[in-house]
Amino acid sequence: MWVISKEKMKKAFRYCIVALLAGSAIWGCKKDDETVNTPSLNGLYLSSVPSFVAVADVLKVDADITSLTTSDRSKPGPVSLIWQVNSAQKDTLTKDAGKTNPQFSYRIDTLGSYTIFCYAYAKDYYSASATASFKAIAPDTALEGVEHKDVVNLDGQDYGTVAIGGKTWLSQNLYKTGLGASFENSPVVDVVFGRLYNWKEAQTACPAGWHLPTAAEFDQCLGTDAGALMADASFLKEKMWEYWPGVTPTNSLGFNAIPVGYWDKNNKVDPYGSYSSYAAWWTASSADQKGGEYRYIYEDLAQVQKAWGDKETLYMSVRCVQD
Repeated sequence: MWVISKEKMKKAFRYCIVALLAGSAIWGCKKDDETVNTPSLNGLYLSSVPSFVAVADVLKVDADITSLTTSDRSKPGPVSLIWQVNSAQKDTLTKDAGKTNPQFSYRIDTLGSYTIFCYAYAKDYYSASATASFKAIAPDTALEGVEHKDVVNLDGQDYGTVAIGGKTWLSQNLYKTGLGASFENSPVVDVVFGRLYNWKEAQTACPAGWHLPTAAEFDQCLGTDAGALMADASFLKEKMWEYWPGVTPTNSLGFNAIPVGYWDKNNKVDPYGSYSSYAAWWTASSADQKGGEYRYIYEDLAQVQKAWGDKETLYMSVRCVQD
């Protein structure tokens, strides 16, 4: 009868375990060697989606599949599109998007943040994806902390007005259509933020009986105290101006300045990066070598600032003063 010591049994057990693991590793390597790489689709793009959309609107989005490529330069069969909004159930829009490339329509029923997901797929290929995000708002209630004492109708649009420095000023930014641009491609916020204009457009943007103020008019009427112009406003429940030592938004003149910022048409990285930090308005004044003259408020500066900018590529707000 053979008697095996406990120590020998432990060594034999360890040997078996090592052998088993080694066999698993060999098997795993073999499996990896037999794996076939699946090609993928790349380059799916969605049409431009506004950053803000009104509740009850129907948003329409196009998917550009003409720019699709494959990782192995092959030609896939029919391409299908699947759309999804937030965590809603996925919807297969078509089984042959390559022939029709139909438009996706989505009705917005509630306030809040939305993300649209689009997936393009074909048999035997990994899918490509693209997303677009926006916020659904109610323009009438989106902005809080701003009041207009008197309202006038100019060219079919209602504006608040206020008497400052012996003149009547608009107490909100101009949002005349046909000129300028909407903030972040979102016409729904025109009435909230006003539109952004370049200096040349600003010269003729004000309605009949009103004009773009000169730099002298701006300075004489509105002064240099930034806090007296700044409204303690909130957009979608978020404070627009940060609170900085030495700068207090009192809005004592009723000007209702909000930090819409400006749009730099040449800035490809973040053209609206000045939002929540700057409020800027063109004047009718100009310096040929420096460009159009404007006045601006920066969040942590207690005084209204003076500057000049390109007359064609820099877009900012407009306030009109009555003739």
